[in-house]
Amino acid sequence: MGKNHRKTAKEKRARDKANKIIKGICIALIVLAILLMFVFTYRI
Repeated sequence: MGKNHRKTAKEKRARDKANKIIKGICIALIVLAILLMFVFTYRI
């Protein structure tokens, strides 16, 4: 039980880190899309 618990905690931490990175990329893409929309609307 003790060994398994430690392993799952480590995996959870790694998964949380991956989720944070994915979330960061998604936010960056959304921000870029919004900026591009503004640029195109002002240019037209």
